[in-house]
Amino acid sequence: MDGTEFDLIKSYFAPLTKNYPEAYKLENDAALISEDADRSTVVTMDTLVEGVHFFSTDPADDIARKVLRVNLSDLAAMGARPKGYTLSISYNASISNDWVKLFSQGLAKDQKKFQCNLMGGDTVFSVGPLTLSLTCFGSVPRGKCLYRTTGEEGDDIWVSGTIGDSAVGLKLLKEEINSNYPAATSFLIDRYRVPQPKTELGIALLEQGVSKTALDISDGLLADVNHIAKGSNLQARITSSRIPLSKAFKDVFKTALGPDICLAATGGDDYELLFTSHRKNRQELIEISDKLNTPITRIGVLAKGTGVLLLDEENREISVDQYGWEHF
Repeated sequence: MDGTEFDLIKSYFAPLTKNYPEAYKLENDAALISEDADRSTVVTMDTLVEGVHFFSTDPADDIARKVLRVNLSDLAAMGARPKGYTLSISYNASISNDWVKLFSQGLAKDQKKFQCNLMGGDTVFSVGPLTLSLTCFGSVPRGKCLYRTTGEEGDDIWVSGTIGDSAVGLKLLKEEINSNYPAATSFLIDRYRVPQPKTELGIALLEQGVSKTALDISDGLLADVNHIAKGSNLQARITSSRIPLSKAFKDVFKTALGPDICLAATGGDDYELLFTSHRKNRQELIEISDKLNTPITRIGVLAKGTGVLLLDEENREISVDQYGWEHF
């Protein structure tokens, strides 16, 4: 790349702080977060590594949007309103100024969409893969948030959006499967590259008091619902035919049953919201869904027992090799 670290910061990243004066145009060693007597600050961080979480051939603006959005999805799972973020980038020799320009443009678009701003960060050179670490800040009413471990026996299990699209998109990019449907292929690959955090849904669940328990689906539907089940000392019973699948998913596989549903249930990288709620809240949840134009689907129930069961329509267990992605 041409120019110094500070040239890059001034040209591409300092402009992203223009609506957050306490970032001081990235000219100080750190930024400030003003305290509020009525709100609590929520902090989350994710790291994406080239070759693990994205491809070197992925568009730079899509990579930028992904690293921001996976963090925004964590905030959504807490019921938090986004506020700002810090970003650390370990560049390697393959990165050009044009790449950085496109990357920063992707961030700028999403800052506007999700109403948050860059607050600071760091840039270093690396002989290894391009690595991006982003810390995101949000806020919730003082001392209140959605938890992973507060599900109750009899609670409905809900999920937003559609499940499995990202897993199929990754398989298409890796040429592990083929598709004769160009529109479906494009949609599924985009779902892998650019998550859709359900920010407004998370805020509504918390502020309207219709859920106490939520998380975002990153490791796989079954793996993540197991966090809720285990933390709540209950069993999650998921009906396979209720798992929402996109038209693109169905076009590629021509079916919603058999091994394909296992891919959807365990594939991961969905970044949809998974949450539980008392059955008395069903109508209110549908009204929230309609108001936000965010589809939600009731896929199961919390019951006495342990672990997770994936069931067919006759309540017979469907065997799966593992619940989802394992990091180590």
